[in-house]
Amino acid sequence: MKHHQTGIDINNAQQPRPCIGLIALASDVLVERDFWRMGLAAGVDIVTTRIAQSMPLTPQTLARLEDGITDAVRLLLPEARLDAIVFACTSGSAIIGPAKIAQQISAIRPGVPVTNPATAAVEALRHLGCGNIAFFAPYTQDVAEITSSVFSDAGIRFADRMCFGLQSDVEIATPGLEHYRRAIAQADTATADAIFLSCTTAATLDMIAPLEVQTGLPVITSNQAAFWHALQLIGRTAPLPGLGKLLG
Repeated sequence: MKHHQTGIDINNAQQPRPCIGLIALASDVLVERDFWRMGLAAGVDIVTTRIAQSMPLTPQTLARLEDGITDAVRLLLPEARLDAIVFACTSGSAIIGPAKIAQQISAIRPGVPVTNPATAAVEALRHLGCGNIAFFAPYTQDVAEITSSVFSDAGIRFADRMCFGLQSDVEIATPGLEHYRRAIAQADTATADAIFLSCTTAATLDMIAPLEVQTGLPVITSNQAAFWHALQLIGRTAPLPGLGKLLG
């Protein structure tokens, strides 16, 4: 048997698609699906690793996410290129601190841009010129209060703030469009110039378009904002119809 070895012309090889690394909570039931959906539409690959998370969701259990960041990052394509990394927890980002998260990720993957849903939402609101939001969080009041501080620290005001009091990711994934419609109807949105729906495991991606029609306001969600900001960091624009003014 003859064996033939063929050389590969690396310079003329097909260029890989952009790749976003996603660090998802072990308990998150929706963020991976949302990112894959947006990634397929935008021509971007998504690779996911998971990080341990205890229930119920409290400031204390969310703070412990910090202990697992390094090991989680090491599992994100260690021998291949990543164009950006998303730490996919809104409340955890607020509690740990975006700067500390970015520092830990960059220690393992230096030079790769890093974002998280809280920071991304602030950047999305700035991009749209919005500075007074109606803030909706599925968490308990203490977690919601800390999460909203990322916005107030950035100079964003609140027309109103509401929380649902839920304590697990499975519970948070449950409320549907009608629940959010009722919550928004009960809130004071008269002075709001945008609506923010917090949490990566909230089933809010398909709510963006109908709620924008209902309210006449831009609707920002954790997953939508994080994906948008990751695209910004890698210098890519990809309008995604049906996912709101931010990605339109």
